[in-house]
Amino acid sequence: MLSGSEKMKKVSMQDIADRLGVSKGTISLVLSGKAKGNRISEEMCLKVKRTAEEMSYYPNEIARSLSTGMTMSIGVIVTDISNEFFGNLTFHIQERAKKYGYTVITTNTNESLEEFNDAVTILLNKQIDGIIFVPVVGGEEIAEKIIKRQLPVVQIDRFFPGMKASYIIIDNYNASVNAIELLIQKNYRRIAVICYDIDLNALTDRRQGYIDTMNRYQLSDPALIKNIKYENQEEEIRQAIIDLKNNPDKVEAIFFCSRRVFITGIKYMHKEGIKIPKDMEVICFDKIDTISITDIPVDFIEQPIRKMGEQAVDLLIEQINGDKQVKQYIFDAEIKHSI
Repeated sequence: MLSGSEKMKKVSMQDIADRLGVSKGTISLVLSGKAKGNRISEEMCLKVKRTAEEMSYYPNEIARSLSTGMTMSIGVIVTDISNEFFGNLTFHIQERAKKYGYTVITTNTNESLEEFNDAVTILLNKQIDGIIFVPVVGGEEIAEKIIKRQLPVVQIDRFFPGMKASYIIIDNYNASVNAIELLIQKNYRRIAVICYDIDLNALTDRRQGYIDTMNRYQLSDPALIKNIKYENQEEEIRQAIIDLKNNPDKVEAIFFCSRRVFITGIKYMHKEGIKIPKDMEVICFDKIDTISITDIPVDFIEQPIRKMGEQAVDLLIEQINGDKQVKQYIFDAEIKHSI
């Protein structure tokens, strides 16, 4: 039973050593997982661990980081943690990082340069060992602060073309081409696109894949392209749906370039009485979990989220361990059906 004074003060390795009558070095070797190579018996290891638990010992992470130069933590910067894609991506990053013994500090930018700058500054001040981040349009100079620190870094989902840093993305252009060709194979000709008007390669590639495919089949019509401002997306998506519904030449299908645009678009299609797929077919980026419990048949482009998250961590750990090579991974995405 611990005394009142033992409960009050922070327990140190020396306290455990004094309790067991062994050296502080022995305690350190056991608790750092180095006992085997130093001929410490299994019995002693069990005693040390049991006593450490009884005394409520917690390692001094600050002291450890000062001695090793490592905090065993990495930073993750996403643009919208409420978005299922980024929520799932962060989950898989955290699970992979755990296997390497790392904790993850996650921050959110809301596509804002100011918040992106704050996130980078906070993580750098916390002396984390590396950063995985989703770029924000116009944020090259902010991201360069990470490079100047010579800190391991991996871009994910998007990338800054001029930045000398590894990245992991999907082939957004071909994913869009395949989506539009699928609709054309179903004999749809009046195919619209609703996409964020953001100058980031992931979104511009998706839009360009649509444009090039429609041009190749001589089906293009500027009235079918709806570019949405991120800041006013709710109202602009609502208006886009109304415009497409009222187009004098019937719109047969809509390609939604992102999950958030799709969810908002579906809401206004329902409010406007547009039946899917009877009135209009739809196809979107990313699997929407809630669609699986409805009777709405939806084709979607499934990104390999788990693979992307795990590869990002693997790549970052390689850099933390000394690999200086800049690497790019471009994964394929698959078209799937919700029902």
